[in-house]
Amino acid sequence: MPIDKRLITREVLNNTLAREVYSEVEVVAEPKMGKVRTVYDLEDERMIMISSDNLSTHDVVHKRQVYGKGANLDAISEYYFKATEHIVPNHLIETLAPNVWLVQRAEPILVEMVFRKYLTGSGWRDYSKKNGPEKGSEFCGVELRPGYRRNEILDEVIFTPTGKGIAGDFNIPEFQGLDPEIDDPNITIDIIRTNYKIFGLRKPEDLDYVMEKAFALYNFIHEDLEKKGHLLADTKWEFGYMPDGGIALIDECVTPDSSRFWKANDYLFNPEKNEFTIVQDDKQHFRDYVEKLGLQTADMKAELAAHVMDDEVLKQGVVKYCNIREEIAGTLPVITTYPRKEAVLSALSDAGFLR
Repeated sequence: MPIDKRLITREVLNNTLAREVYSEVEVVAEPKMGKVRTVYDLEDERMIMISSDNLSTHDVVHKRQVYGKGANLDAISEYYFKATEHIVPNHLIETLAPNVWLVQRAEPILVEMVFRKYLTGSGWRDYSKKNGPEKGSEFCGVELRPGYRRNEILDEVIFTPTGKGIAGDFNIPEFQGLDPEIDDPNITIDIIRTNYKIFGLRKPEDLDYVMEKAFALYNFIHEDLEKKGHLLADTKWEFGYMPDGGIALIDECVTPDSSRFWKANDYLFNPEKNEFTIVQDDKQHFRDYVEKLGLQTADMKAELAAHVMDDEVLKQGVVKYCNIREEIAGTLPVITTYPRKEAVLSALSDAGFLR
């Protein structure tokens, strides 16, 4: 049943979990903050991951958070972590509370494992720029035949990896001449194999294992989502080495922030535009809002960071995140005005992780 929009009051909209470091958590190393999550190193090779309600688009963290975003995305990830354990292990030990995971510490492989089943986004932009519709083209080492239309299903799922980090983080010949500040630079399988240690792989053949598992994940999850009325256009995963040396899925798994979800019933060919129409069900809602305001370009980052998003835009986003969680995982969040930070600290206290 869809979320009752009347529950999303202004007081609820403002009851979000901001990204911050909680000094009360007993740790063995300095906490690490990403755009959305804060990670705390514990004893016994474990970590606490706290997912804020922060929203990031166009490489900028927005001023206002999105109520329930962290909890909703964590619920989707948890659902797929559990559903795919037969394919590959993952780092999740336990959900301590909404927004709060206890996970196994991992040494990350520095490759964003990007998989695509449809030609859209940056894949389509690169393909059309190189006159791919007429001549075909190559993208991240993958040869694409001529004749594809925008948003068309590919002949097969493709792997189009990127480096995890900025180009300057990787001292490899292939990145010489690139702007060192380019984020998540495109790479190929050959580049990874040649520089496997730089990308955090312990053995060259470990890439084959990760690719095999990721292809299996994509096929399994695409089929599951299609039954629920969604198409998984593309997604990305991260993998890492567990303390025992095994490789596991880490970070998140097929959320509206890491993936493109399309409404299956609205995926139709438009002969007038010679492309396939799509209705996205992910954070494109927020990207569209930013682009409508003209704040998406690199020279507008300061203005975007300072912009205060409208209540109605936030509310629509909250509803979208809640409903896609319910459609995928079968659960809805509790809509509450009880302060989120207090709830998190209370859960950590109950679990014995505070000083």
